[in-house]
Amino acid sequence: MTNIKKIRNMMKTTKKLFTLLLALALPAMASALTPYSYDNYDFELDGIYYKISNDSAWVTYQRWNGDHVSNYWGAVVIPSVITYQGKTYPVTAIDTYAFKNCSGLTSVTIPESIRTIGGSAFYGCTGLTSVIITDLEAWCNADIQFNPLCYAQHLYLNDTEVTDLVIPEGITAIKKYAFQGCTGLKSVTIPSSVTTIGNNAFEDCTGLAAVHIPTSVTSIGECAFEGCTGLTSATLGNAINTINMYTFSGCTALKSIRVPNSITTICTGAFNGCTSLANASLGNSVMTIGNGAFMGCTALSSIEIPNSVAEIGNKAFYGCTSLMSVSIGKSVVTLQKDAFQNAPSIETVICKAVVPPVWNDMSMFMPNVYNHASLHVPCDAERAYKTNQHWGQFLTIIGDFTPDANGIVNGDVNGDGETTIADANSVIDVVIMGGNASHPRTPGKYDENNADVNGDGEITIADVNAVINIVVDLGQ
Repeated sequence: MTNIKKIRNMMKTTKKLFTLLLALALPAMASALTPYSYDNYDFELDGIYYKISNDSAWVTYQRWNGDHVSNYWGAVVIPSVITYQGKTYPVTAIDTYAFKNCSGLTSVTIPESIRTIGGSAFYGCTGLTSVIITDLEAWCNADIQFNPLCYAQHLYLNDTEVTDLVIPEGITAIKKYAFQGCTGLKSVTIPSSVTTIGNNAFEDCTGLAAVHIPTSVTSIGECAFEGCTGLTSATLGNAINTINMYTFSGCTALKSIRVPNSITTICTGAFNGCTSLANASLGNSVMTIGNGAFMGCTALSSIEIPNSVAEIGNKAFYGCTSLMSVSIGKSVVTLQKDAFQNAPSIETVICKAVVPPVWNDMSMFMPNVYNHASLHVPCDAERAYKTNQHWGQFLTIIGDFTPDANGIVNGDVNGDGETTIADANSVIDVVIMGGNASHPRTPGKYDENNADVNGDGEITIADVNAVINIVVDLGQ
């Protein structure tokens, strides 16, 4: 028992010692957890706080005390140069967090000397109504991580609001976030010197009605025109090879888009939520249609996926509720999950692939589509589709065309994947317009190369009869 008492006494002593040490340590721990408060500026001049970096002045926040604290309010005019203690400094940057949560800030004038606007520089500046710049070229060349236009929405060049934007000749890049949130912008003219348009460059420019991308532009960044709800027309130059993620997402007024032959990839969400998009013409170099690329395009009535496409992404055409006709090119190998789900109006599906494309999800199309729509496939592949676990869900599968080596169906002038009386009408259109072997193609209307159905080098009434003969032979 004596040993047990000794052990208990030792434990009590140890507990008291630990309690004492903890009591001594707590103040030090509390002090360590308390935010360290410090001034972030080197000097203040005319109500603006600056710090010096590499012989230039940065506009910065006043203090850090657990958060970034600044006192800016009303109209702030940032000078291009300052003099302090007899030395002159160019003002080249607005520091990260510089104006954070300055809700009383109503306008800011940014000089041409500013090359950088840091991240969250104007975060929480909800009272901003105008951003005033002194040089448009300098603004286009600035590295902007946070654009005050997100709050101000109106950009002024000196005393004039910028509504019809003309990018200066010689500018090679419209940098990311350059005009993000500028709702007062109505039009933009992009010169041939521009080669790149950065991420989010025109995001949420809701007043922008049309945009023409010149052939000099080779790259358009992610979300570049996302949320431009007033955009009704967009013309893409033929030097671009990718439509990036969410480039035109949420452009609810966009009515049509022609994807040029230079484009190889349409990325995730590129046209997501373009609810007025009734016509989308895809170029013959597109290889990938990304996840949700046309998701929610509720006005889209038909889509022809060219023979160059190998993969259609997850939910690529999900929610295209007006979609009635789908033509899938011969090279499609994979359909990702729900690519055509929630598209109940589909009446005709044409799949030109001889080997049925693979998918791993039973809900690729809606049940009513399997029950009521007709699936048209190559004649020699009809059995393969009917016995396929997924494609076999279609109750009506018709092998009614034989594409050539290029995936072209003889007599298919309008490019819908089959030869019908509609193709005869397309040939008549060509003939009326003075058809010949070099007649230009009208996108989405007819393919001049197919209009010479009898192969005599001319497009005449004889080609109309040739189409009719094919239709009769197919029993359509």
